[in-house]
Amino acid sequence: MNTEDVIEKRRLARMCKQQSDDRLVDLHRKAVAALFDQRDGERVRRLALERVEKWDSEQLCNPRYVKAWRIILNMPVASMCESILTNDPEGVSLRQNSPFGFLLHESMR
Repeated sequence: MNTEDVIEKRRLARMCKQQSDDRLVDLHRKAVAALFDQRDGERVRRLALERVEKWDSEQLCNPRYVKAWRIILNMPVASMCESILTNDPEGVSLRQNSPFGFLLHESMR
């Protein structure tokens, strides 16, 4: 494999990663909108917390993410939403391990 091929593969990998990150941000924007919803916010929070508890009890996720999501999901809504959408490396990492995946299925209904 020549240098140009390696460079192209890296470029494509970066592009795929960016697309994945963009989809995760979109999901979490949907989560934030749902959390602010007067009728649905508590249900969304509860379902996300239940997912985190399942991760913990069945050891499905790194304890670091379990702890971080517990802290976030127990914040006041405005602070929680700000933390969910932060673009620092921790925010990007947390979105890779999201308790809001159930919202993807709800949007298909």
